[in-house]
Amino acid sequence: MIQHKKIVIKVIDNYIYTEGLIAYINKEVRLIKGDFQEIDYIDVIKYIIDYVVDNQPVISENQKIGYYSWALQFKIVDSNFFDLYEANINGEDIKEGCEFAISLTKDQSEICAEYGLIPLFPNFSQMIVISKGVYEGKDIEAIRYDSPEHMSGWWLITDDYDDDIKSLMTVHFYHVAFKRPDILKYLALPFGYRFLMENNEIEVTKDEDE
Repeated sequence: MIQHKKIVIKVIDNYIYTEGLIAYINKEVRLIKGDFQEIDYIDVIKYIIDYVVDNQPVISENQKIGYYSWALQFKIVDSNFFDLYEANINGEDIKEGCEFAISLTKDQSEICAEYGLIPLFPNFSQMIVISKGVYEGKDIEAIRYDSPEHMSGWWLITDDYDDDIKSLMTVHFYHVAFKRPDILKYLALPFGYRFLMENNEIEVTKDEDE
């Protein structure tokens, strides 16, 4: 038996269940397992337990929660549970489980590990600064500045930028996540780092001004 913050985590067949969250949110939470190791799904459940126990939120059906740099959603399929679903990469619908969320978090962690860095995961509720051309898939020069909590710190610039700072747009992180999944794994690089994308090749460096 696994316990986390006095909440029991059970593995039964293809699902991970909580036992004890009903005292906080009137239901238990359930997550279907996929192709990753069992511990990866247990870690997701632990993340949800932390969120519920620490914040004691009111949760309703279809409510979203950020899981590092992706989004999960609570859905009622069985009246006793909130089942965990995740946003599809197109941003237009959801699917059961959290395969992409786990995959993305692993990819981001691996990129940071290559450079001996601790990941600093941006989340869906933060903002990001972009120029024209980002949504259109153009090559990007990106730098992450130390920023207030509501900002991810990332500035993404393409060759369409006209050097007029007023032309830059501050948008929610999730808009970029759905439009540019090709750069997502680099966006957990910490403050003071930059990457340059040219012809589908990406080079990571430390900002010389740091």
